[in-house]
Parts: sequence; structure tokens; C-alpha cells
Amino acid sequence: MIRTIGRPLRLSSIFLNGRRSISYTKALSSDDIPSHFRASAIPHPLLAKPEKTMTFVHDESAAGDHTGLQQNHIYTQEELKECISDQPRHKPVTLMDHIMNKVMYGLYHTFNFVTGYSPVNPTVKAMQWRLIVLESVAGVPGFVAAGFRHFKSLRTMKRDYGWIPTLLEEAENERMHLLVCLRMFEASYITRTMVVAGQMVMTPLLMAVYLVNPKAMHRFVGYLEETAVHTYINVISHAETPDTNLHNAWSKLPAPALAKGYWKLSDDATWVDTLKCMCADEAHHRDVNHTFAGMKSDDPNPYLEHHKTNASRAWRIQEVSPKQ
Repeated sequence: MIRTIGRPLRLSSIFLNGRRSISYTKALSSDDIPSHFRASAIPHPLLAKPEKTMTFVHDESAAGDHTGLQQNHIYTQEELKECISDQPRHKPVTLMDHIMNKVMYGLYHTFNFVTGYSPVNPTVKAMQWRLIVLESVAGVPGFVAAGFRHFKSLRTMKRDYGWIPTLLEEAENERMHLLVCLRMFEASYITRTMVVAGQMVMTPLLMAVYLVNPKAMHRFVGYLEETAVHTYINVISHAETPDTNLHNAWSKLPAPALAKGYWKLSDDATWVDTLKCMCADEAHHRDVNHTFAGMKSDDPNPYLEHHKTNASRAWRIQEVSPKQ
């Protein structure tokens, strides 16, 4: 469900440094217009090394601000409550649905065993390991699908019907989940090895599946996100239940600055608030991929207006209560 805050702002086109840009009706002052990199002290982004560019980021909330760049959804409390209370599951219909369902849930139980995860009072160590590996793998399918559709559009010289932005936003969103988790706990060498191995296995496998049957991969990801939502809800429940492992360790932890900037959270937001936003993101990816699995490849993407609403909401929040 998409909600908007107030009246939508009118958009107008302007040109900055020879490129077309979208601006809200608020007039731009000379200070708002970015200088060319040669006229500024900031090194060119394609030449600067990471350690140099990061010196110009004052805090992590600024680094997490994705306004206008694959804008993620900014949730209201009502939306978060709805996500946690509503957990729909897709029932397999076709033979391919059944195959993808069995494969996914087979991997799910294997992953539980490897990470030592138990739905009953899970340990903090198991959840740290699980979240890092899960988010590193979850960031692969969206980018794979977007890449295939991108090259197909170039190769056939036909439009993509709006799927690519949604797929890239999904991949970027999962990558941000990983970075947020890494602000909360360290990744051991074993965890990093698992991430590399998982990427080496999953990437060519998903590419092969998408090459043969794109709908099958979207259905697989839909089932993957169902398990992710189930895991997050279980984690949130334990983190809010006194005398559990997660409650004792996580209930009073503040949200990292990166999360506050990404989801526009309040200054007093907690780590549990961050987990709720991540859960809602996974629920959205679940719905998107199950939707794509039931569409033809040349059907128009029904989520384009969702992206526009996200960007509009983020801009309004930034105008009302700027972080910097």
C-alpha cells in the first residue's frame, strides 16, 4: 500500500551543467547549483580513491541519504505495523512454481543448519552471521535480472517497459541492508569466506536460470523473500520479548547513522526500528518478484509510480526536517 504525505509537489525541468535535472518548485539560489569539479576542491568521483572521497562525507547519515538515487521507501509506523501483521504466502500453481518452492525451502533449512539458527530464542551470534550472509546473497538477483534486461534492451533496440529501475532499486536496497548490518557487528573471516562462496555459486546459477526462464528466477526470489520476512519478524518478536537472547543484546541499541539517513529515521531510533524497516523492504521485494513472475517480459512495470511517490516523500521529509 502506498501512502502519500500532503499534496504532491509540482515538478519542473531545469538544466544544470548541461544535463537535464528535475527540481521542485522551490527556487534555486546560486548556492544550490553545484560547481563543476574543476572549480571545486572536491576530486573527480571517477578518479578519487575511497579514502579521499569519504573525507568529504561529514557523517554516515549523509552517506545513507539516497534521495533521488534509486530512492527507497520511507515507511510510516502504520505501514511497518501492517507489514509485521500481514505475512502472505504464495501457493505454487505451476510445475515451475513447485520446483522453485522446493529448492528454496531446501536451501532455507540448509542455511538454518549452517548458521546455527533456531526460530526459538535464536542466539545473537547466529543472527549476526545469518543477516550478513543473507543480505549479501539477496543483493544478487535484482542486479542479475536488471543486467539481463539492460543488455536485451540494447541488443533488441527496444524499451524495457520500466522493469530495470525497480530491479536496480531492489539490488541497491539489499546492499544497503548489508552495509547497515556491518555497522552493528563485525564480519569474521569465516563469514566473509561464506559471502564470497555464496556469490560465486549464486551469481552464475541465477544467471543461468534467468537466461532460460526469467519467471522462474522471480518466483524463486519471491519465495526467498518470504523466508526473509519470516526470519525478520521472528527476530523482531524476540528482540521485543524480555529475557530472550536478542532482547538482552539488541533492545536498547541505537540505530546506526547510516540507517537513520537511509530510512529517514528519528534521532532516537533504535536498532529494532531499523530491523522493522528492513523487514518491510523484504516484504516489498517479495510482492514485486511474485508480481513479475506472473507477468510477460514486455508488460509495463506497475511499480513505476511507487518510485515516484518514494522520491516525492523523501524530498518532502528532507525539506521539513533536513538532516544537515
